[in-house]
Amino acid sequence: MRFLLFSFFVIGPLFGYKPVPLVEGQEAPDFKLPGVDGKNYTLKDFSGGEALAVIFTTNHCPDAIASHGRMVALVDHFNGKLVKFVAINSNSPEGLHLPELGWTVYDDSYEDMKLIAKDSGFNLPYLYDGETQEVAKAYGAVATPHVFIFDKHLKLRYNGRMDNGRRRVGVVEKNEARDAISAILEGKKIEVVKTRPVGCTTKWKEKSEIVAGEDRKWKAQPVTVEKADAKTLRKLVENRGRTGMRLINLWSTSCGPCVAEFPDLVEIYRQYSWQEFEFIPISLDSVDDEGKVLRFLKRAHCGLSPRTKPFLDEEKRVTNNYLFDGDTEDLAKAIDPTWNGALPFTLLVGKNGEVLFRHSGVIDPLALRKKIVEQVWQRSEE
Repeated sequence: MRFLLFSFFVIGPLFGYKPVPLVEGQEAPDFKLPGVDGKNYTLKDFSGGEALAVIFTTNHCPDAIASHGRMVALVDHFNGKLVKFVAINSNSPEGLHLPELGWTVYDDSYEDMKLIAKDSGFNLPYLYDGETQEVAKAYGAVATPHVFIFDKHLKLRYNGRMDNGRRRVGVVEKNEARDAISAILEGKKIEVVKTRPVGCTTKWKEKSEIVAGEDRKWKAQPVTVEKADAKTLRKLVENRGRTGMRLINLWSTSCGPCVAEFPDLVEIYRQYSWQEFEFIPISLDSVDDEGKVLRFLKRAHCGLSPRTKPFLDEEKRVTNNYLFDGDTEDLAKAIDPTWNGALPFTLLVGKNGEVLFRHSGVIDPLALRKKIVEQVWQRSEE
């Protein structure tokens, strides 16, 4: 989590913009934005009620993801009442560093907004502001999620967090957004009119050069490969004493499907590299073709994340790229006795070698990501 905090709170100020939220009594700024349902919406579409909640959220941020269920519950709570709700994603995919997506299978694009809205059962319009980000700046959205609640005159009455749930899923002790809406409906004074919207900063498009710089750093990393026997590889699969995941891939440079899926595996490794997650490709090329294997790995930019290196240091290893040297029958016993010998073969193991995912043939990247994310959230709740 400390790695995520660095990204969310340090990178943002580098280009100088600092959001200034609306203050109590200010009018809701107008907007015209596309929704995931294909319609365009303006502020007028959400007027005419007794209260309006504008919720800045997103697809990738762990705080936002955890709040999605509670957001849906908030809308349900006021079902039948004159309360309007709208969710807005102002993040630009261009301002997102790939490992910042380490809690999700989605990015912050408009297309992926459609997917998460469906998967999470959104019951309110979900609008995209990532193209210009003008709406986020007009409202002064600080983080995701950030809630702005207006009265029937569209005057701001509350801004801040939705509740005190943070990254918890389920019931919360405090729900300031719900309390503010209830007070407006009942004509009562709002007890708490402002809180801190703790979460991920908006991913501004101006950060695209920072993201490009991180990409260049990744591609400039050294790439190595070592020969390994079945005994060495068995220890890696057993994953004893570790709580993180290891993604094992049996492949060969002469295997077309292996070569085709390899970029997806490298991207998945980068995406989840800020978690306790390792990618361990094991080549079944001839041991005489070590140079050929290394050239392929370099072209694929299959380096070692700085976040992964401490795990290798603990085991006195220098690489996660291996060229198998030995009998493939011994390899099958070491890796997974269910492997039938066909390439590629992919195995995801967790604590003490628990098999979380196995697949013979080209992987479905989304299916693999979903299994990884499932484990990420389980670990966060432990």
